[in-house]
Amino acid sequence: MSKIILITGATTGIGKAGALELGRRGWKVFVHARSEARGNPVLDELKQNAPNADFSLVTGDVSAMAEVRSLAEQVKAQTNTLDVLWNNAGLLMDERKVSVDGWEMTMAINHLAPFVLTRELLPLIEQTQGRIITTSSGAYQMGRFNWDDWMDEKSKYSSFKAYSKSKLANILFTRELARRVNAKGVTAHCFHPGLVSTDFGRQRGEEKQKGFIPGGLFRSLFMLDPQAGADTGVFLAEDPSARNSNGKYWTKRKVRWTKVLSTTAMPQNYGN
Repeated sequence: MSKIILITGATTGIGKAGALELGRRGWKVFVHARSEARGNPVLDELKQNAPNADFSLVTGDVSAMAEVRSLAEQVKAQTNTLDVLWNNAGLLMDERKVSVDGWEMTMAINHLAPFVLTRELLPLIEQTQGRIITTSSGAYQMGRFNWDDWMDEKSKYSSFKAYSKSKLANILFTRELARRVNAKGVTAHCFHPGLVSTDFGRQRGEEKQKGFIPGGLFRSLFMLDPQAGADTGVFLAEDPSARNSNGKYWTKRKVRWTKVLSTTAMPQNYGN
């Protein structure tokens, strides 16, 4: 019987590459897209590249928590079990925007959506003693929390500050989730995919998307392709050895120690 995975943000980049690879390996893959219009061409492409794979499209704008719950219901309508949930959808905004629920958009999509989706689908994952994977980033090291201004309403907005904070939230979420689900045989992991050449951040415009690596030559030397970026996520989805490291942060298929995660406004017991 095929194992089953849901990958959010699977129409491009890491998510799309992971969906293709796992589909080729015999997994049933729920391919998440924001809409059918965006998802159907990608679904057709995946099926062309892996004709024998089992891909199913599920949709929802994960900036809205009602649509996150609708996404979960679409999965529940098609399966009673889930081996892996891969929380991969994410974005980097150029300016502060607010979701339909009133949350700062980066935090809504990068952290709150995975939190809600995991909660909704956890009963299915418990049935298989499965895994929850979240795509984080090495940018977490610059992440800071100010609990008096969690959604950046009062301070000057910085896109990278908001992104880094959301990636730090991914790590803290993974740690606490692992603590809570360990007794049920479920494991939680997060990972840094590396600097990947995708259209992530496309809403910022082409030039800003290029970030701090100037020139096409340097980008070609230092940036990974999506397949390489997805590699650790694919590894975490199916390698038996990953079960031995619940709640950890990974890079290049290896557990990495995270720095002490502390700020003047954050409890000091989150570090290693």
